[in-house]
Amino acid sequence: MSVRRRISIALAAIFLAIGIWWLFCLPANLFDKPLSTIVLDRTGQLIGARIADDGQWRFPETDTVPVKFAACITTYEDGGFYSHPGISPGAMLRAAWQNVNRGGVVSGASTITMQIMRMSRSPKPRSIWQKLIEISWATRAEWRYSKDEILNLYASNAPFGGNVVGLDAAAWRYFNKPAYALSWSESAVLAVLPNAPGMIYPGRNPAELLRKRNGLLKDLRENEIISDEDYSLALLEDLPSTPLPLPENARHLLATAAKTKDGQRIELTIKSRLQNDATDILNRRLDDLRRNHINNGALLISDTETGEILAYVGNGKPFEDNDGTANDMIMTPRSSGSILKPFLFGAMIESGVLTPRQLVPDIPTQYSGFSPKNYDESYSGAVPAEEALARSLNIPAVRMLRDYGIPNFHKTLNEIGFTTITKSPGHYGLSLILGGAEVTLWDLVNAYRMMGNTLNRYPSHPPFISIGYSLNQRDTLPKYSIDAGACYSTADAMAMVTRPDERASWEVFGGSEKIAWKTGTSYGFRDAWAVGITAKYTVGVWVGNASGEGRPGITGLNAAAPVMFDIFNILPDTRWFMQPTAEFALANMCARSGMRASNICADIRSEQIPKTCLETPACNYCEWVHVDENEEYRVNTDCYPQSKIHTKSWFLLPPLEAWYYQRYNADYTRLPDWKADCNPQKSGNVMRMIYPREESSVFIPRELGGEKEKIVLKAAHTRPNAVIYWHINDEYIGVTSGFHQMEIQVPTGSYRLLMVDNTGETLITNIKVETK
Repeated sequence: MSVRRRISIALAAIFLAIGIWWLFCLPANLFDKPLSTIVLDRTGQLIGARIADDGQWRFPETDTVPVKFAACITTYEDGGFYSHPGISPGAMLRAAWQNVNRGGVVSGASTITMQIMRMSRSPKPRSIWQKLIEISWATRAEWRYSKDEILNLYASNAPFGGNVVGLDAAAWRYFNKPAYALSWSESAVLAVLPNAPGMIYPGRNPAELLRKRNGLLKDLRENEIISDEDYSLALLEDLPSTPLPLPENARHLLATAAKTKDGQRIELTIKSRLQNDATDILNRRLDDLRRNHINNGALLISDTETGEILAYVGNGKPFEDNDGTANDMIMTPRSSGSILKPFLFGAMIESGVLTPRQLVPDIPTQYSGFSPKNYDESYSGAVPAEEALARSLNIPAVRMLRDYGIPNFHKTLNEIGFTTITKSPGHYGLSLILGGAEVTLWDLVNAYRMMGNTLNRYPSHPPFISIGYSLNQRDTLPKYSIDAGACYSTADAMAMVTRPDERASWEVFGGSEKIAWKTGTSYGFRDAWAVGITAKYTVGVWVGNASGEGRPGITGLNAAAPVMFDIFNILPDTRWFMQPTAEFALANMCARSGMRASNICADIRSEQIPKTCLETPACNYCEWVHVDENEEYRVNTDCYPQSKIHTKSWFLLPPLEAWYYQRYNADYTRLPDWKADCNPQKSGNVMRMIYPREESSVFIPRELGGEKEKIVLKAAHTRPNAVIYWHINDEYIGVTSGFHQMEIQVPTGSYRLLMVDNTGETLITNIKVETK
C-alpha cells in the first residue's frame, strides 16, 4: 500500500472519528443547575418565588422569548443569528485580526449559540482549545435545536448581574413585571447586561449602563426595528436603581408547593388581586386580635362552580420571632369544633331518618360520663333540627349523632374528603361532632364547596377543589355522598337569619346577600372556624394560635366570621341556589313536631320536603286525650260519663323536654290535671329532700386555707332507677341516678332548688346558705 493511500486512509479515519465525535459531542442536557421554585397566578403573573439551592435567582426555562427582547439581544450580541450555522466566520476572522494587532484577546466573536455553549461549560478557562469545543458544540446545537429554542436557552440561562440568572428572573428583579410586559427601554437594558454582568447591572456603573442602553436603542432605530417615536420615548425612561424584592403574595402556598414541585414553574388558579385583598383583610383583623394574643389565621377562597382556588392565605404577616406565622395553617390539622354539624344534618336527611324541621331533644344529657353543653349552657327542651343547626346547639347534635350512628357519620366524613379523620369511629366517639376530630381548612372548604356545587351541578357529581395541581394526593376521588335534596335543606338551614344563641350582633358582618354559613369553636378556645357558601364562592377561615394556646376571644363568631364576611363583602353578589325540585315532594307534615303527620295530628300543613324524608317515622308527639265537657280536666270512663267525654288531639312532649320547652314556647299547653278521683296513677310525691329540709339554713364552715367547703345535697326517690336533674335558681347543675347526692359550692344567700325526674315530676325546695 502506497504512502499516499495510507495517508488518505488515516485522514479519512481521523475525519470519521471527528465526525462521530461531533455527532455525539453535545450533552443531552446543557444546563443542570438548581432552579428557583416559582408560582404564577391564572394570568401568568408571579406571586411567589424561592431562590435556588445555589443562591441564584434562576427561574425554570420558559417556552418563548418576548419579541422585544429577542430583537434587542440579537441586534446587540449577534446580528446574523438567524442566518449563521452557529458560528460567524467573518466575525471570527475580524476578531483574530484585532487580537493579533493588539497583542491580546480583545474580541471573542462568539455568536449567541457559542455563548450558550460557554455558559453550559462554565467555569472553564478561556483558551483556543475551549473555543474549538464551543465551536463544535455550537454547530451541533444548530442541528438539534431550532433558532427559537436556542434563543430561549440563552434567555433562560444568561447572567444578568449579581445573583440573577435568566430573563424572567431579571425582569422581576429589576422591573417587577413579567418579561413579556417589558418596554423597549427595559428590554434594551437587559440585553446589554449579559455581555459584562460583573461590571454593569442596576445599581452598579449606571453611566455605562445608560450609554450601552442608548447605543442599542439607536441601533434598533437605524435598523428600523423601532420607530422614531418609540426611540424617543425609550430614551426618556429611567434606569432601575437597585434589584427589587420579588412578590411574596403567597409565601405559604409557595412553601407547600415546593415540597412536591421544587425547582419548577407552578401555574395556579389564584387571582392575584383577590389574593392581595384577602391577605390585607386577614392581616387587618389579626392586628386587632393580637391585642388578645391571638396571633394566627388562614383563609381559602374557592369557586363553588369550578372548584378552582382563587385565594390561598396560609397565615398572617410576621410580627415577632416564634409567632407561628411561618406555619401553613390551611394544611395543618386542627380540632374541628362544631364545624362538621351540617354534614350530620345532611347525612341524616339523605338517609331518611330526619326531616329538616323535626323536633330533636335539647335537655340535660349524659352518656357514659360524657355531658355535652350548649354554648350558653341553656336548654330549650326540644328544637327543630334546622334551628338546632342554625343555632349550633351541641346537645341536639350529640343526640342526633347517637341516633344516626358514629360509624355511619365517620364513613360519610371520609366519603366527602376529610383525609385527616383516619382513626376508628370508636376512637372519636360522640365527641366527633363537637371537635373530637382534627380537620384541615383545605378539606373543610372542599367539603362545603361540594355541598354548594352539588346544587349547581345537579344531578352530576362535583369535582374536588384544585389549585392547578394536587396539594394533597389521593389515590381516588370519592363522589360526594350527600344528595341534592339534603344539601339544599342544609344550606337553607345554614342561611337562617335568626340565631338566638349568639350574644353578638352577627348581622353587622354581612350585606344583603344570602349566604349559607357556619362557625365552629374548639374546646378550650383554641380554634375558631367560619365557612360560607354561595352559588359562586366558598370562603373558609381559621383563626387561632399555631402553638395551640387557647384564648377566650377565639370563637368562630367573634374571630373567624368577621374575616369571612369581610371577604364576601369584596366578592360580587351571587344568586341563591335553585331548589332541586326533582328531589322534593309535597307531604302532609305536623306543624308542631315537624314530622310527617299521623292521623292524630291536629295542625297539619302541606310542605315540600326532600324525597328521602317520605319514609321517616310519622309524628309520635300527638296523642288522643280524654277531657271533660268543659275541657278543664282529664277523665276516663271509670269516673266520668262516656257521653260527656271529649277526645282531643294533644301535642305532648316527654316530661323533661316539656318542662324546658314551655319556658320558651308560650303556646305549649301541658296536659290538664286529672279530675278528682280520676287519676289511676296518682300516688303522691315521688321525691323528697333529705338534706337540707324545706326553708332551712345551711351553714358552710371554712377549710384551713380559708376556702369555703362544698354543700352536699341529698334526695330520695321512690323508684330505684329514677334519674333526677338538679337546678339552682333554674340553672341546671347536674344529674344523678340511683344514689341522689349533689355537691355544690355557692356564695351565701337564698336559693331555689328544683329537681325534675325523668318522668316530669318536680320538687322545689328553698334553702339559705350561710357561713360560720
